[in-house]
Parts: sequence; C-alpha cells; structure tokens
Amino acid sequence: MPLSETDARRALDAVPGLAWTPFARADAPALLDLYAACERADDNPERWSLAALLEYWDAPRSRPAEDVLVGRDPTTGDVVAVAWSGCNRAVTERRGVHLGGAVHPSLRGRGVGRAVMAWQVAHAEAWNTSTRERGFGPLVLRLHAPAQQDDVRRLAARHGLQPTRWFVEMSRPLDDLPPAPPSDGVRLLDWSEGRSGEGHRVLDRAFADHWGHAYRTAEMWAEQTSASSFRPAWSVLAVDETTDAVVGAAFSCAYVQDWTVEGRTEGYTDELGVLRSHRGRGVARTLLVASMRRFAAAGMDAAALGVDTENPSGALGLYRWPGYVETATTCSADGRRPRPTAWMRDSGVGSARRPRYCASRAGKRSTWSLNRSSPGPGTGSVRGMAFICCAVAGRTRRS
Repeated sequence: MPLSETDARRALDAVPGLAWTPFARADAPALLDLYAACERADDNPERWSLAALLEYWDAPRSRPAEDVLVGRDPTTGDVVAVAWSGCNRAVTERRGVHLGGAVHPSLRGRGVGRAVMAWQVAHAEAWNTSTRERGFGPLVLRLHAPAQQDDVRRLAARHGLQPTRWFVEMSRPLDDLPPAPPSDGVRLLDWSEGRSGEGHRVLDRAFADHWGHAYRTAEMWAEQTSASSFRPAWSVLAVDETTDAVVGAAFSCAYVQDWTVEGRTEGYTDELGVLRSHRGRGVARTLLVASMRRFAAAGMDAAALGVDTENPSGALGLYRWPGYVETATTCSADGRRPRPTAWMRDSGVGSARRPRYCASRAGKRSTWSLNRSSPGPGTGSVRGMAFICCAVAGRTRRS
C-alpha cells in the first residue's frame, strides 16, 4: 500500500545521517555541488547550472519549498541528497509531476533512494488529491533516466512507472556545413521579441499531435524565453512569403555548464517545428541549417539536439542527413493515476490529451540518480526530453 505523504516524510527523516529541510534559495550552491558530484560519478552528459536552479526557484509557478526537500549531512552541513516532486500547476488536462532526485555517490546502496522515491510519489499524490477540481485530467508521474540506469527503472517500476519513450542526443561538428536548402514560399527572419508569441503558438501547434503534448501557457513561455540558456540570436523564424505568418521556428539554447567537461562549445536546437500546412517544402531543413550556421558564426564547435526515437515524422532521418550522430540515450518512465470515477462523471471526459510537461525554464533532459552500484550516467538534472514534430527537437525542462 502506498505511503501517505506524512508517513513518507517520516521515513525520510528516519534515514540515518540525514537532516531534511525544504529547498531554500540559499541552498542552491550546495545543491549544485551535489549534482556535480553525481554527474562526475555517473559520467552524466548533461549538467545542472546555478542559474538553472535559481531560475527554477524564482519562477512564479514554482513551489520549491513544497516540492523539493534537501538532505544534509548534519556534521558537515553538505547537501548529500535531494527529493524533487515538481508539480505542474499550470496544465490541468493531465496533471504532470516530474520526479527528480539525487543521492551522493558516497551514500548509495543504503536505501536513501528508496525513501526519496517514496516521498516524491506520496507528495505528488497528496497534491493531486488536495487540489483536484472538476474536469482535471489524470495524475501522470514522470521521470527520466539514462538508458543504462536499470536500477532506477526497477525502482520506478515498484511505484507503477514503466518505460514509455526513448530519446537520443545527437551532435555534429560545425565544419563542412551543408548548403542552405531551398524552401518553397518561405523566408527566414531573426527571432524577435515582437514575434515571439507567434513562435510560441507555432511550436505548440507543431507539437499538437505528438506524445506528451500540452499547450504551454503564456507564463510558461515567458519563463522559457527568459531563461539564461535561451539564445535569441541563434533562433530563427520561418515566415510564409504570401501571408507573412510564422509557419516554423527553431528555438536555440546554450548549456554552458557542459562545455568544459565535453571539451567543446555547443549550440543546441532546443525546439524545431513546422506547421503541418507547410511540411514537405524543406522548411525544417532550412531552419536546421540556418541554426547551425548561427552556431558557427558565434564560434561554437558543435551543434546538438535531442530526438524522440518514436517520432512519427522521420526526425531521426532529418538530423542524420547533415551528419548528426547519436551521443547518448535516455528513457522516460511514466505512471498514470486515473481520475476518480466521480470526477470522470462530472466532467464528462473519459480521457485526456497527452501533455508536454514544461516546468519553470528551458533545459535538457531529466535524469535521476539514486542507489547506483555500478557506474553510469544519471543525476537529478532535469533537462528536457526531445518532443519532435516535423523535426522538432528539445530538451525543455518539464515538471
């Protein structure tokens, strides 16, 4: 029987050698140190930054003091574990909760990860129960882990989360770039604040028929475009020459915290989408090449992106065309808690569309580091999954 949130918190507090407190803003540097230790131990290809943690904490939608607990060593004061149950309070058609946590390598194998996971699930279910309203969709718990991290998936499975999607990270050096392909009836524009809202609407519409989709609110989009990782100078809009309407967009980012470890600088195509009305005209390729050229002009060594391996629009083929190669694979594990029958009767809705879980900022794919007994990637880094639509790429943070 699942634990209540109160009992799960008692279980956390009973773990020897840890003192748990809500995540305070001042904890961010110490929490970053924990993530860095996990990233080094697990050879994680993606890494937290201090800016990302602070942006999450400062975002109006975030509730860090409710959704995140940090575990400290009472002797040293160091943060050595974190429990993260990020509730997406903006999207109601499917109530998404990102489960992310990390345990310091020196504490793994002692049951800390099991206690962390139990609290995260209990917190999500308590939040869903206490805030549910008529018409809300089912609760969906989601975590992400590197493909090799079998122990985390086994732990997730004990709580009803099963692998549902696999994603690959891809990269290519920025030498010998392909020529810009022609695109019929479309011209490219620089990203501009005045047309950012159009880019938002186009990217959301481009994702509409894809796994995990939910429309982002204006607040969510503002958080994404104000993130320190977003690079408007590297981002591109595709505009119909006849109507002047935006029909495609490439949203680009820089994850500077990765560069030193990876030994290269890198421009990242976080999202790339084309409206269904303009697919088949070469617009996606044009946007992709334009992004790569902007990365190169900025002095980057490489271009990168992330792809859903089950993307129905052939995105993997699109990215292999100019020479992107796979560099890492991750898995999304989901657990759906159905709506109570009474809510289904009241709302008259038997199912909900699949949402995109966008939390407080742009970022990379989410991974979870718990009680690892063997080396491999995986920390509490919450950097996004790649939801692809006619070549849509992304590592946007989700909760």
